[in-house]
Amino acid sequence: MNSQVNIKLSRLEKAERFWGWVMLLPLVLGLAVFYFIPFLQNIFFSFTDLDQFMNWSSISLDNYTRLFFEDTDIWIAIINTLIYVVICVPIILSLSLLLAIGLNQSIKGKSVYRTLLFLPAITMPAAVAMVWKWLFNKDFGLLNQTLNYFGLEDVGWLSNPDIVKISVSIIIIWSSLAVKVIILLAGLQGISKQIYEATLIDGISKIRVFFFVTLPLMVPTLFFVSIMTFIEVLQVFDVVFLMFGNTLLEDEVMTITSLFYKYAFYIQEKGYASAITVVLFAVTLLITLIQMFLGKKLSVN
Repeated sequence: MNSQVNIKLSRLEKAERFWGWVMLLPLVLGLAVFYFIPFLQNIFFSFTDLDQFMNWSSISLDNYTRLFFEDTDIWIAIINTLIYVVICVPIILSLSLLLAIGLNQSIKGKSVYRTLLFLPAITMPAAVAMVWKWLFNKDFGLLNQTLNYFGLEDVGWLSNPDIVKISVSIIIIWSSLAVKVIILLAGLQGISKQIYEATLIDGISKIRVFFFVTLPLMVPTLFFVSIMTFIEVLQVFDVVFLMFGNTLLEDEVMTITSLFYKYAFYIQEKGYASAITVVLFAVTLLITLIQMFLGKKLSVN
């Protein structure tokens, strides 16, 4: 009897594993066809002189030599992208946490505020660009109209080289907050209420509770959100492309991804464009690994 039961259980396990792989097969095939294979092809093409007709004739390190030692545009793009990272990432994390804490309180109309806050996440980038172009317009934009109301001069949000990075950063921050707030709000709601009740009984101030209770417990969630934010800002493209395109201020706002788009679809040097994406992947992976290492260290401590 026992041997028969064991045979039946083993067959059941085999059947479960078989159908489990069958269910996973569409996802695995999709990842292979649309992600893994193109990724490997991109690495291969980065060592070739791939043209607009997808033809290549040589394999060498010329693209990487040009990228690191000859092309000045890549360094402009890297500096611009790092500026966006330095400006946007801390502000996105800080505002997201503050908004999440606010929405976690017992306030009237909380569901309405959450809905309004999530709207940027479901708005098409083209619509976002049109609205912000109108807001930033120097002649009749709402922002300059507001400044004029208080007796201040117009600001060239989209024409002044010293201002355009701030304008792009504002749009990045606005469009990136929604998802981060939802994730942080979920993290806050995962903290046991008994902990806060105990601090209330002990008479600990809210500021001390925030720094010594909430923040330590939110470290894993905060690092997950920080990794997401770093990757998003490093790969920002749609804002720059839709707001500026091929304008005189291209060098002032150019990012690594917009430089890739320029070489891949305008100049038609797809091999060189592939090398740019490989470098971007390597930088993104390195920063992600560093953040994950630091996150584990802080979580343990």
